Amino acid sequence: MTSTNNPNTTTTTTTTATAPTIPEALQHLTPLTKNELLLLSTYDRIKQYEKISAKLKATEAKRRLEEADERYRAKVRERERLENGDDDDVEEGTKKNELMVEDSATQRRRQYDDNSSDEDNSEDEAVKHQRRQKQQQRQLEITQLREEIEAKSQQEAERDAARQREEEMRRELLGPEETTNKKKKKRPREEVAGGDVTVESEQLKNDVTNNNDFIQEQQDDQDDEDSSFMPSSSSIISGPSLKKKRLINDDNTQPSGSLIANISGGATPIHDFSSKLKMSKTSLDGTVLFPTSIQEKTWRPPSNPANFMDGCLELDLPDFDPNNLQQPNNNNNSSNNTLAIKFHAPQESARFSINIATPHHNGYDSILFHFNPRQFQRGGQLVINNKKESMWGNDLSVPLSTLPLVFGKTACTLIVQINDEGFDVFVEGVHCARLEHRMDLPKLRGPLCLQFPASDDYGNPEDWEVYRVWWGYKDSMTAGKDLSGVAGVNIYSSVHPKKLFVSGLPKIHSDPEMDLRRAELERAFRKYGGPNGAVLVSVQKDSTFAFVEVASEQQADLALVEMAGRYRVNKARRTKHEALMEERAAKEAAEKGGVKESVDWD
Repeated sequence: MTSTNNPNTTTTTTTTATAPTIPEALQHLTPLTKNELLLLSTYDRIKQYEKISAKLKATEAKRRLEEADERYRAKVRERERLENGDDDDVEEGTKKNELMVEDSATQRRRQYDDNSSDEDNSEDEAVKHQRRQKQQQRQLEITQLREEIEAKSQQEAERDAARQREEEMRRELLGPEETTNKKKKKRPREEVAGGDVTVESEQLKNDVTNNNDFIQEQQDDQDDEDSSFMPSSSSIISGPSLKKKRLINDDNTQPSGSLIANISGGATPIHDFSSKLKMSKTSLDGTVLFPTSIQEKTWRPPSNPANFMDGCLELDLPDFDPNNLQQPNNNNNSSNNTLAIKFHAPQESARFSINIATPHHNGYDSILFHFNPRQFQRGGQLVINNKKESMWGNDLSVPLSTLPLVFGKTACTLIVQINDEGFDVFVEGVHCARLEHRMDLPKLRGPLCLQFPASDDYGNPEDWEVYRVWWGYKDSMTAGKDLSGVAGVNIYSSVHPKKLFVSGLPKIHSDPEMDLRRAELERAFRKYGGPNGAVLVSVQKDSTFAFVEVASEQQADLALVEMAGRYRVNKARRTKHEALMEERAAKEAAEKGGVKESVDWD
């Protein structure tokens, strides 16, 4: 139903709308209601409008591109005319170009209006109104473009006029002869220290000679990379040259020509030791024990070992002689005394360890030296210990916070040096600890055994990666240094004859618990206290161990055998301070005419 309003008459006509196209997806819903058909017809009309809108946009975009192309061509023609010297025809050409642009734009606009008028007959009043607004907007844009073209043309004309005035003034000042000579003598100029320096003919000859000499010097140089900075022959003739000075180091040596080589020259590969340590494969002081071939790159313990021997790495440390540990290297009887390990321990690793033992270790039941960093134990601890007949000794614990970074570092260097006092431990060159000798070393010259366990005693796997192992002789790294602050130094390593160390007990926190533990151990070890059954028990709060002193050395040995199934027992060790206290007590007893065998340890 459509209505047509006229000033004179009003008529109403009824037209039949074209049936909308029903999509195939909706065929199963037929017949459709009146509202559904009306909705489909609305969708069809919207699609028609979208097609018309897309066509109008494409036509408008094409028109703008043509106008922009015309403007560009006009500017190119104008620039070519200016370069050819047609200064007098600048304004006239500009006006002609503008008229041509306007004519072409007007012609296209008329053509566009004619085409659009045919389409307007089939469009609604809303579409016509929108089109009028677009035409007005286009008219405004055309006006702005004309103004911009006129402003740019005026600026170019002013610049050309200013150039001409400057040229005339220069000609008046220099004269025709000087102007001609200046054009013939266009000498090269070079900016030096913020000013212009004119290169005279004699200076140019000297530059050519200097550059030829410099090229000859560079040919004799070992570094070919610097030759890329030399000027070519054409640049020497056509312009000035700069002579490159050689950089001399403080020690009067020539540096490397490559800056990258200078930066990375001192860097140490993660799989190798620092050159300062002199522990390469060609070192005369020792040899690389691992890797032994190119195929062997690194070693890692297995992820799920059955025990500490399953998948462990074992190496022999040859030519160890405890009688010649401090002999100089030029002596044929010198003994290898230094072990170096390059390794990586991941950030998430909980622990790793190494063991050094004699060839008769009996499945590593006896270990001379045990190195074991534990990242998550009491805030991080480095535990150093020994093992005798399956019994661990009193461990020496050092907080990891006082040591160089071990876990999470790309590569770390561990050095263990064996001397007459014990095993000195160095991490990244820092003297961390010393384990004084607790067991007898081999009496004759021979090898030691180095083991990298796969797990701890409880089956927990170790996590680290070994890059390189070196074994050889090095001079003492502690000679002439103050060792007072080194953990483990000056500890009296003698085993106490009558005192036992009981470990692995439940942790206690209060005084009543201390009394109960003391009473328990006194009853358990009473039979080793002599005729009266007197034993001395020392218990500490917040601890998992205790000390028990029996009547004699024979009773202590008997208790080690009989109480092994009930407690974790081994011989206690005396510190140097305790040894001095016993010596003082024995001396006082001798002066009084008595004998003092031991002192209280409380």
